[in-house]
Amino acid sequence: MIKRLKKATALVCLAAMLAPYAASAETRIQSDIAYRRELMAAMQWNLVRIAQTLRHQRPYDPARLAAEGQALASLASLPWVAFVPGSDRGATKASVRIWREPRAFGAAVTRFEALARTLAQATSQGPLTRAARPLERVAGSCRSCHHRFIR
Repeated sequence: MIKRLKKATALVCLAAMLAPYAASAETRIQSDIAYRRELMAAMQWNLVRIAQTLRHQRPYDPARLAAEGQALASLASLPWVAFVPGSDRGATKASVRIWREPRAFGAAVTRFEALARTLAQATSQGPLTRAARPLERVAGSCRSCHHRFIR
């Protein structure tokens, strides 16, 4: 009886000691999800601004357009480190396919990053029409990845 009591007490103590680590891991995962969500929103913000300029819904300002293209290219490489195992749960739309198909996801990321750099170059070199095709390619890359890797 005392042996069982000691064992039960030890298990309760162990569980109490490990609880903060479990909560901490969950907090880290939620932080990773929030990080990538905010970066995706920032990329979308810049992409939309570029599209609005190309559609003549905003005044054409070459410096601003170039800055938006450069911002998108800079942001394009950042969110992927936050797709950590276990972060397919919680406040996310990430599909488990990201972790089941890491090569396909990696290829989609690499393609997007390259297209974002091409768009940044096109937005910095004018004329305005030069950025139209690269913009379409970036948007297509976004749609393709979202179609495959968002639930």
